[in-house]
Amino acid sequence: MARVGKVTVVIPVYNRALLLSKAVDSVLAQSYKDWNLVIVDDASTDHSLEICSNYLGDSRIRVLQMPENSGTGKCLNYALSFIDTPYFVILDSDDWLEPTTLDVLLKKMEEEPSTTSLVYGNTKIWKEDQNGLHFRSIRKYRSFQDKYDFIMYPHIPYPRFFRTETVREVRGFESDIPYEGRYGEDRYLLLKLIAVSRFSWIDEDLYNLRIHSTNITKTDQKKFATVREYLYSKMLQEWGGKYRPIFEMRKDGWLVLRELQPVDSLSQ
Repeated sequence: MARVGKVTVVIPVYNRALLLSKAVDSVLAQSYKDWNLVIVDDASTDHSLEICSNYLGDSRIRVLQMPENSGTGKCLNYALSFIDTPYFVILDSDDWLEPTTLDVLLKKMEEEPSTTSLVYGNTKIWKEDQNGLHFRSIRKYRSFQDKYDFIMYPHIPYPRFFRTETVREVRGFESDIPYEGRYGEDRYLLLKLIAVSRFSWIDEDLYNLRIHSTNITKTDQKKFATVREYLYSKMLQEWGGKYRPIFEMRKDGWLVLRELQPVDSLSQ
């Protein structure tokens, strides 16, 4: 890249030729202009790479190619090695940012102490069907008291604006979990970060999430359940083994952590 600012946007993409342009265009439309953009194509078999190439005239944009389809976690970890900015934000290839997102996130992060590794806002939810794209709701997140408060929270916040140094300190997007980081890579990283740093929430609507028939969370729920059960058990053990996870399968097929059972109570 020709220049380095303070923020890198990372877009991992796999077979999103019809949706990718909206994501990239939302970066181009940011009120904060001194960004870098890293697009990682995960060996797409459609025209995604061709769409990426259309933006290479902008010196702020870099396109990386994975040699074979490897999953989101490995794509993000590969991108991490190319990030030269103190902060980065992840944008899914089927979603888009609000025009002031980077400005707001950067300002908030720079007001925070170095112990803050993540800043996030709220999410606008859109539903896509045969009749087009329709606004559905706003998902408001919240602040977290500690790592145990966060692990009980069912949602993953968007947008995720990271302090690059801290992400590297916890070894980034590791793939030592079921399916090697194809599922749950975002939750894994956040669980590692919340154990050593703090998160900061902005009550502003900054991210647009598109729900459609090919969302990975809809097509591979059983795999997500396997990863989630593994991750929660793994992290609770790493945090000292004070609690045992009690899981519940919701009616929609989504596995959630129902409660944390103190280990001491099991011997009583």
